[in-house]
Amino acid sequence: MTLIRPRSAPDTELHHAVVQLRNDVEDLGEAISDLPDRFGTLSSSLADVRHALHQVERRSEEAELTTQDLASLVKRLNSRVEWLERNIRLQSDVPEVELDALDRRELELAQVAEEGHLARAGLLQPAGRSSLEAAVSAHAAVVRQHSHHREVALEASEVIAGTHRDDPRHAAAVEEFEVAVTGLDETRARVRDLSVPALEAAELLAADEENQVAVADVVSDGERAWGALQGRLRARIADAVGGGALLPSWFTSVLGPIPPAQDTKAWMDVATSLLAYRATYSVTDPVMALGVPPVDGENPRRRAWYHQLRRQFGDLDRAAAPRI
Repeated sequence: MTLIRPRSAPDTELHHAVVQLRNDVEDLGEAISDLPDRFGTLSSSLADVRHALHQVERRSEEAELTTQDLASLVKRLNSRVEWLERNIRLQSDVPEVELDALDRRELELAQVAEEGHLARAGLLQPAGRSSLEAAVSAHAAVVRQHSHHREVALEASEVIAGTHRDDPRHAAAVEEFEVAVTGLDETRARVRDLSVPALEAAELLAADEENQVAVADVVSDGERAWGALQGRLRARIADAVGGGALLPSWFTSVLGPIPPAQDTKAWMDVATSLLAYRATYSVTDPVMALGVPPVDGENPRRRAWYHQLRRQFGDLDRAAAPRI
């Protein structure tokens, strides 16, 4: 009889390892056999992605062509409108409305309003006034702190003089006195640094208050004149547009022949401001809406108004541009 000896522990582990390796090899073979199908699916997906990208590129090219076509169309329409307007102006039976043919009262209102604007411009603006007031307030606050430290030092001195060294109040008063003296030195230096700016600010504020009293009537008259002028000019433009009148070239060159269907108020505001500018500075150029640009050193208000109108013309152009 043959005796079968049990396997040792290393043999058992080797057997399990071989079995596991065999199983892994079988799984790998199955996975390799599935690779062609998986590669086929992946290739199909990649083809779909390429097709989608091709469609996106084609649509992008079509959109770009559409944008170019629309831009060309707008350009052609603008040219046709200009051609029609030019030919209309050549017809003697279509008179051009004289928007800036202002009457004597409107010219007076323009001058009074300008005087009021110039008077107000000579006063301190809110930001400048706030800065000066802050300088005065900072100096006053430090002066109050200095006075407080001095009072604390005097009170502490009285306690020190009236108590013995062994008295707890004496020691506390000495400590308070030392802190107050340090505060006095610090605030004294700050008062010295802030005194000159505060004095200059106070002088400017006082002068501005005197100026405000001196020009109060001019400013109030200017405000009333400006409101009345705006009302009259706006009504003049509204009558011309509402009556289908042929607007002057200097007007249509920056604002177009008619107001836009949307945001008409903004168009009317700019048109009224333009007419007021021409009235205020006697601009009579038949082509240039704002006339000759103001030079450096000229009326600062006129320069600011000029550049503001130019920005507003650009804003209206951008708002009227077709959104593609």
